[in-house]
Amino acid sequence: MTDVTSFDGTRLALYSWGSDDDPVVVLVHGLGMSADSWGEVPERLAAEHRLVAYDLRGHAQSGDARSGGYGLPAHAADLAAVLDAVVPEGGSAVVVGHSLGGAVLLRHVEEHGADRIAGAVFVGSGGAAVTAPGFPARHLPRWARARLASMWFALLRVGARWGRRLRPVRAISDRGIRHFAFAPGEPQEAVARMRDDFLSTRPLALAGSALAALAQDGIQWAPALTVPTLIVHGSRDPEVPNEEADRLLGALPDGELFTILDAGHMLPLTDPDEVVEQVTRWVRRVTAEEGAAA
Repeated sequence: MTDVTSFDGTRLALYSWGSDDDPVVVLVHGLGMSADSWGEVPERLAAEHRLVAYDLRGHAQSGDARSGGYGLPAHAADLAAVLDAVVPEGGSAVVVGHSLGGAVLLRHVEEHGADRIAGAVFVGSGGAAVTAPGFPARHLPRWARARLASMWFALLRVGARWGRRLRPVRAISDRGIRHFAFAPGEPQEAVARMRDDFLSTRPLALAGSALAALAQDGIQWAPALTVPTLIVHGSRDPEVPNEEADRLLGALPDGELFTILDAGHMLPLTDPDEVVEQVTRWVRRVTAEEGAAA
């Protein structure tokens, strides 16, 4: 593990696998998770790629936000700092975002451009925001979104704090996590892994990052993502409905949708074979197109 310092002095924990001579792939994890939430995906992809993953600010081994807070602009600037650190001069990377990581990628491209991004993969991510599970924010007037966002921020902080205190009551935690992130029948081992990550995240970082995802509809920035983009979506994802994946696809200039039947939200943990295969396929496509254009 190494460290990268972001724009406001926040320390980001960085992990890497594979050879420096291979195509660079950067992994951006989801809300309340860590680089560990990619499971065995990084080690398997490292056979043909240089894999880089990092913990979001306030998550796992990364430091708390110094002055930039936990909004999407701060997370987007963190991704810029990581790309600065790992992409060679004149080079580019394929960025893979899971869940909130997809929204971070879209905000990054909107604010910082896509010069160092050759391709993108959304894994279990529609890039859209909600005010509450299943209640899209884009259908509400601005004043209502602001009021609900303020209420959710308070509730999220309280929930995160109590969640940490109630960690021994695993059955309660697991029921909620399974309901919001997993399809029926997916393995308990994956549920437990997500639970341990989620309940270990500092409450302020969890609430602030969740509010960032709830406050805006990230699909508005999708037209700026002009590089080849793949959406890997579980057909029974309770967090990202099928229509949200379709809406993101329709907003992308160069997009493709790959659906994993009967899969839920935590695809890196439940369907690593498919994730590895699709990311590998996409990197090969992007690399071939770059070679043909050279």
